[in-house]
Amino acid sequence: MKAPGIKTAIPQRRYKLGDFSVVVLGDIESDDGVDYRYVFATVQDGAQEPEFYVLSVRAPDATGDFALRVLGRELDRELDVSGRWRDLDTFCDQAIALAQQVLSLGDEQPHRLL
Repeated sequence: MKAPGIKTAIPQRRYKLGDFSVVVLGDIESDDGVDYRYVFATVQDGAQEPEFYVLSVRAPDATGDFALRVLGRELDRELDVSGRWRDLDTFCDQAIALAQQVLSLGDEQPHRLL
């Protein structure tokens, strides 16, 4: 898995989801040529690096829409392209649902910390 190339970012939200800590980053400057709107990163308790990401990235076309992508150890997939992935609340709700599904945390409820 190639992690997003983030140089600087500002935390927008933090959550606790089961035994995972989650940070949602915005105002992102990257060094990998990707225009990130938001990055949702999960770190399992005791680990040093995120193992699962949900990304809102500017779509390559000129519509101004954003692509919703998931990135994990053996997962790199674009799920949707829409203008709604520019909204922080909509993005966070979908990212949490995806994390619950992919990380088998369906019974865990997110607790917002920030």
